[in-house]
Order: sequence, then C-alpha cells, then structure tokens
Amino acid sequence: MAGDPEVGRVLRAKYLDWCSARLADRFLRLTPDEIYELAQRAEAESESAHGTTGERAVGTELSYRAVVERVTEALASRIQLPTYEEWLAAYTEAPERFDEELLGLWREGE
Repeated sequence: MAGDPEVGRVLRAKYLDWCSARLADRFLRLTPDEIYELAQRAEAESESAHGTTGERAVGTELSYRAVVERVTEALASRIQLPTYEEWLAAYTEAPERFDEELLGLWREGE
C-alpha cells in the first residue's frame, strides 16, 4: 500500500493530520484556566530543564503564541499517540475509522 512514494506521502500527511486532530480535540476541551495553568507549568518545566529560570521578567505573561505552543507541547507529551508505523498498521486494517477523524489538512498539498 505504501510502496508507491506518492501513496506514502499521502499516508504520512494523513497520519500528521490525524495526530493534529487528536491534539486539537484535547486542546479544545480545556477550560481557559486549564490552558493557562498548563502553559505556566510547561514554561516552568522548560526553564528548569534548560537552566533559564528568571530570563522572563517576573509577572510577565506569555504571549498567546507561546501559550499555544507550550500547551500543545505538553498535550503531545501526555497523549499517547501511536508511532507512524503503529498508525499505518491500524489504518490499513480500517481506514474508515481514521478517515472520519481527519481534519483535511493532508489535502492541502494535493
């Protein structure tokens, strides 16, 4: 199925689309307070891991873009998304199960 390079490209795009849909769905279920708290925790963990605590002024808010990035990264690390190979095996068995969950982003390159 994925032997053809074009088919492989489309399947990889569908996988990324499906993963994006899972993250978007989980993100949209968060309340604004949960989003803020998750972003703050992720930022603190990132600063601690990189030894950069204190570079941002105390009380300075993260930009909207930074909040979205931090929350997306935190959710991606918590959501158990399959590897491409695992997804491909499941997709090959029942593509209709996955196709209804796609956002359609994979079609942009067509």
